[in-house]
Amino acid sequence: MTRESKLDDYGIRRQFSELASILDEQVTVYLIGGGALTLEELKPATKDIDLIVRETAELDRLYAALESEGYAVPDEIDQEYEELEAAFILQNGKRRFDVFDEQVAGVLKLSPGMIDRSEHLFDEGPLTVQRVSLEDIFLFKAVANRDDDVDDMVTLAQAGVDDETVLDEIDTQLSILADDGFVRSMKYKMERLADEGFDLDIQDEIEALHEQSSSADDVRQCIRTLAETEYTDDLYDGVPEWRIEQELGADTTRRGIEWLKRIDEVERNGDDTLTLPTD
Repeated sequence: MTRESKLDDYGIRRQFSELASILDEQVTVYLIGGGALTLEELKPATKDIDLIVRETAELDRLYAALESEGYAVPDEIDQEYEELEAAFILQNGKRRFDVFDEQVAGVLKLSPGMIDRSEHLFDEGPLTVQRVSLEDIFLFKAVANRDDDVDDMVTLAQAGVDDETVLDEIDTQLSILADDGFVRSMKYKMERLADEGFDLDIQDEIEALHEQSSSADDVRQCIRTLAETEYTDDLYDGVPEWRIEQELGADTTRRGIEWLKRIDEVERNGDDTLTLPTD
């Protein structure tokens, strides 16, 4: 189902005012996505308002207030929105909130750096609205899977995003999540941008990160396979690095092990062999 109704700057601010009027206790929300771009005059309108909430109590407060005013879960939600893994999506006529509990698409978290970079938009009653930085909106767009995200990323790139800030946040996310799934999403989006004629300076860095991540996938699978087929006795604590190099080559092994260390997904044993923490 495609939703055609859109909110302009006035509509977004009015929707926030209505939200403020039904809240009984303090709630701080972080505005991301099209709503943020609309308020920054980088986009004429947005389909819905995407918010991140940090505290579970605030999330519950927000849900209860909206439900009391007739907001309800839409009868049908497009798959691309379901994949974003919102804590809840509530709609009342043309008004809709997509609300996330700290994390978007299961692969990107609202980090301390994102909070520090966020800009205070306004306070109204018990409601405080912060807008995350353009760099962080760029990252959230990069992990989403909606049709207009690439267009929004182009708009953000034209407005000017700081590459170093984006790369620093990627490093932060790798530390927080101990997971690199969003790197693959970013590579795909950067390729989409290139297809649209936008070769961003950050693209080479994303390609390099993806190459490391891919090498880690190979090393991870190699360790599992060798542990199950060759290193089943007590002679070694894990799988020797030289044996992985025989299978994958020195460069892939080196890149893969470095990446697995970065996301805390490999252990080096006392006999200098390697195991995966889940094994």
